Amino acid sequence: MAVMETIGIILISVTVLVTIIALMIEGVDTTKITVTGASVVMILFFFFTDWHKLLLENTSHEYVPESYLEAIAEMINVEAILIIFSVSVIVSLTKEAGFFDFVSLSIVKLTKGDPKKLIIALGGLTFFISMFFDNLSAIILLGSLTVVICKQLDLNPIPFVLFVGVNTIIGGLPTPVSSLPNIIFYSLYEGDMTFIKFTGLMFPIALLFFFLSSLYFFFVFKKDIFIKIPEEKQKQIARINPWSGIDERSQVYKSIGLLVVLFTGFLLSSVIGLDVATIALVVAVFGLFLFNKQLKKFIHSGIEWEMIVFFVALFVLMGVLAGSGALQPIANLFISIFNLNISPKSAQILVALIIGLIGLPITGFLNGSSAALIFSYIFTTMVASISTTIGKGTWIAFVLGGNIGGALTPLGSITILMALEILNREGYKITFMDYVKKTLPLTLTFALLSIGYSIILILLGLSLIHISEPTRPLYISYAV
Repeated sequence: MAVMETIGIILISVTVLVTIIALMIEGVDTTKITVTGASVVMILFFFFTDWHKLLLENTSHEYVPESYLEAIAEMINVEAILIIFSVSVIVSLTKEAGFFDFVSLSIVKLTKGDPKKLIIALGGLTFFISMFFDNLSAIILLGSLTVVICKQLDLNPIPFVLFVGVNTIIGGLPTPVSSLPNIIFYSLYEGDMTFIKFTGLMFPIALLFFFLSSLYFFFVFKKDIFIKIPEEKQKQIARINPWSGIDERSQVYKSIGLLVVLFTGFLLSSVIGLDVATIALVVAVFGLFLFNKQLKKFIHSGIEWEMIVFFVALFVLMGVLAGSGALQPIANLFISIFNLNISPKSAQILVALIIGLIGLPITGFLNGSSAALIFSYIFTTMVASISTTIGKGTWIAFVLGGNIGGALTPLGSITILMALEILNREGYKITFMDYVKKTLPLTLTFALLSIGYSIILILLGLSLIHISEPTRPLYISYAV
């Protein structure tokens, strides 16, 4: 049995690796690939291992369901899926209402087509939207709109679309609902962490990244940004009416109202005693009634089902990998650091440094979602196994590690990959290496600043955190 189990764990690890490599191939159906990988590891886990024993050993959980399918189902982070589902509903409703078309035309009119102001405005809008909406929705909406705007102004869209893409990642930092790493690590936290406190910790570093990325793009793409718009084009812009493409103005007002309710609900989540997933779901249902949608038709065509299925399969894929114990050696490495004859702060700084250094290439080539799940397993295992508590600075090192590396390559983030696809589809060719060469110095700067910020928080000795008991790395549906 021991030999069979070892073979099973090796096959599971190989399957996960093959799945990840397959996801890197341009043009593949990521959902089908991930579902296939998840199905294979489920079969291997069941037939080749004592899955019940391994889950007890590797999840630090006192109880594991006797039913295999129930155990697999509990690997899925229900909170994350609810947030993704609810936000996709809200995005679909407001998009169809013409809200984003109205906003984009308003930006063009307000900036008067000045490329310098335009790129900052588009980046700022992306930053704000990515704080509350999933990054994929942000790039799909704003990437295409950016190309249209640049074509109308006879501008090269490459720096503008890339800036929008990078800011989906930066804007995904400040709130616990803005990216999968944030959702996962926020759900692991037990204590005094609220939506506002999370934002308070993450917003300063995100704002610094936005400022630096703006300066960087101004320098690298100065020939495309520091140009003067012809007077005739400026007159055309002055005549733009943002309401021209809107059939009913009330739909835009409804969109604004819905988003205000959503954002307010998130900010007051700790006051009203509801978690962010419940608030997002309630607002999504409210939006369906507000816009008088035909529910059956909307459920069929208005919801990003492929994205939801992808994330469900990804949770299962990484859940089995962690449950099999394949990641235990990596977790043991971090645990051993805390067993060294050094102070707890020094150990946390060393962990933050390692995560910052390895997090960039892992996230950049593995993709942020997979990296976030692996990092969360390592973190929860580490916390469950050491005698000291872990500070917020170390926790944030893992959060940043699961986000920032996504800007390294198009493989690290679906939003960067989508940005390149939008440009290539419109005839503006930019290759994998073109992107890396253009943005590598910026991404490395982000990585170093992330490490520095984490170390500063550790040295400040902010209140320590605890993980929910029992510890549930990648296995159980987390509760905030």
